Amino acid sequence: MKLNAKEVHLRGAALCRGIAIGTPFFFTVIEDVLPEFTLSKHEIEQEVLRYTCAVNLCRKDIEKLQSKLEKEGIVEGASILEAHLQIIQDPLITTEIEKEIRKTQKNSEHVFQTAIKKYEQKFNSIRDPIFRERFKDIQDLSRRILGYLRNSVRIILTEVPPGSVVFAHELTTSDVAEARPENIVAFITEAGGETSHAAIVAKAKGIPFVSNIKIDTLDPRVIERVIVDGRTGGIILNPSLESQEYYQNLSTQLSTHFRVLQRAASYAPETIDGYQVILSANIDTPEEVDTAKKYGTSGVGLLRTEYALLTRDGLPDEDSQFALYRQVVDNMPNKAVVIRTFDVGGDKMLINFPQDNEAQTFLGCRAIRFLLKERDIFKTQLRAILRTSAYGRVKILLPMISALSELEEAKQILREVTEELHQEGYQIPHTVPLGCMIEVPSAAIIADLLAQQCDFLSIGTNDLVQYSMAVDRGNQHVNSIYAQTDPSVIRLIKLIATEANHYGIPVTVCGEVAADPRFTPLLLGLGIHELSVSPRHIPVIKHAIRSTSIVAASLLAETILSLSTAQEIMELLVSEYQKNVPEDCFYNY
Repeated sequence: MKLNAKEVHLRGAALCRGIAIGTPFFFTVIEDVLPEFTLSKHEIEQEVLRYTCAVNLCRKDIEKLQSKLEKEGIVEGASILEAHLQIIQDPLITTEIEKEIRKTQKNSEHVFQTAIKKYEQKFNSIRDPIFRERFKDIQDLSRRILGYLRNSVRIILTEVPPGSVVFAHELTTSDVAEARPENIVAFITEAGGETSHAAIVAKAKGIPFVSNIKIDTLDPRVIERVIVDGRTGGIILNPSLESQEYYQNLSTQLSTHFRVLQRAASYAPETIDGYQVILSANIDTPEEVDTAKKYGTSGVGLLRTEYALLTRDGLPDEDSQFALYRQVVDNMPNKAVVIRTFDVGGDKMLINFPQDNEAQTFLGCRAIRFLLKERDIFKTQLRAILRTSAYGRVKILLPMISALSELEEAKQILREVTEELHQEGYQIPHTVPLGCMIEVPSAAIIADLLAQQCDFLSIGTNDLVQYSMAVDRGNQHVNSIYAQTDPSVIRLIKLIATEANHYGIPVTVCGEVAADPRFTPLLLGLGIHELSVSPRHIPVIKHAIRSTSIVAASLLAETILSLSTAQEIMELLVSEYQKNVPEDCFYNY
C-alpha cells in the first residue's frame, strides 16, 4: 500500500485525547523461553545473590525514571513509580522469592516467574478493570527483573525516531515513562484501559493514546503514515492529503480550545446567572490531589479507599489507613474530603481475603452488606476516618445502601466507634457528616427516608443505570441496553434531587454522567447542586457550567423529562452542547 492508495480506517478505544499525525513504529517485546533447572547445594546462595542483584538493578532503573519524570514536572507518573519502588520492597519480590529458591533449589528465573503467575491468577479473578490494571505494575517490574536475570537486550522508547506513532500489543508504565514526547506523537495498542498507569502517564505527557486495535493484523511494511484521533478512537492508515490537512487544522483548533478550558481553573464553577455549583474531584490515591488542585477543585467529592489500600498483601491496619487519609486531608486545607468506606464485593474483591463464590456477584455480599457482616474491618476503617476528621473537613460516605435498616445499623456502629475513641482520649468531633450512595432503585425510591437520616446524598450513576436497567455494564452482549439517558434513570435522578432539596441536604452526582459535559445543564436543571469527577475532567465540566444559565438548564430538564426514549434525550443533549463549543471539539473530552 502506498500513500496514494485508498486510506484505511480503524476504530479503537480512546484513552488519551488529542490528534497526532506521524510514521509507524512497531514496538515488540521478545519473550524468552525461561529455563528450569535444579541447583546443587553449593550453588544456592550464589543464585540468591544473582536474583538480589537483578532486583537492585531494576530498582535503580525505576529511581532513574522517577527522577526523569520529576524533572519533567509529571507528578502523576513520578507517584506511580514511587508505588513501583514500594512493590520492589514487598516480601513477594524479596524474601519470599529468596526463600523459595532455597526451598526448591530451582533457578531464580523459574521461581520468580512461577510466583508472578500465581499472583496473576488472584488478580484475574477480579472483574473490576481498575484492579486488574494494577497487576500491570507487577508485570512491568517482573519483565525488567527477568530481563536482568537473562541478560536480555531491551528496546526502549527513548530510541524511537522523531514523529513516531508507536504500535504495541501493550505498554507498561515504564515504557511510557521512558517515552519522549518530542519523538513519540501517539500510542496505539491492542490491550490497555483508561485507568491503566500507562494511560495516566501518557495523559500527563500529553500523548494521544488509542487501544483495542488488533496489532497482529497490521503489516508494518505497507503502512507509511498514520493519523490518530484520541477523541474518538479513530485511526487512519495511509491517510490522503485531504485527511492530513483536515486533521492538522483540527489539532490546532483543539489545542486552542483546551487552553481556554485550562485557563478557567481559577474561575468559580458558577452559571452565567450566578448559580453556584460545587465541583469536586474523584480520586483513588493521595497523589491525584495535586492534579485536582491545579484544575481548581472545590474539594474531594469521592475518595475511593478500596483502590488505594486493598491491593496490598493483606488488609490495611488502622494506622496505615489513617496515614493515607491524613495525607489527603492535609493537602486539602479548608476543603471538604468525602471518604467512602470500602466498596468491596461484586467486581472488587479483597486480595488474600477468603470469600465464597456467592460473594463475588453484584447482588451478593458487597459494599455496605460486606462491611456490616465483617464488622472488625468496618470499625477499623471508621476509626481511621474519625481520627482523620480532627485535621480537616471530613465526611463519611456509605456505599450501596439499599434499605433504611442498613443505614441505621451503620450509624449505630459509627456511634459506638466514636464513643470508643473519645474514651481512649482522641480529640475528634462528636459528629462527622454522614452520607450514603444512591446506586440502586430501592434507595432512590426511599430517598425521602434516607434524606431525613443523612447529612448528604451521593448518586453513583454507573451502578444506578446498571441496576435500573438490569444490565451488567461489563457484559459486551448487552452494552447497547446500558443507556445513561434512559428516561427511567433521568426520572430517578430527579426524584433523588427533589427529596434531598426538600429536606435541605446536598446531593452530589459522582458517576460517569457527572464527567460528561453534555449532561451538565441537565443535572443542574434536575436540581443537582454538586458534581464530582476525575481531576482531568474538571476543566471541561467547569466550562460547561459557566456556559449555561440555571434558567435554561431548568427548561432543558423540563423538556427532557417529557421525552420517552434514550435516543431522543441524547440527541437533544448533544444538540444543546454543540452550541457552546467549536465544531468537532465536543466529542470525548
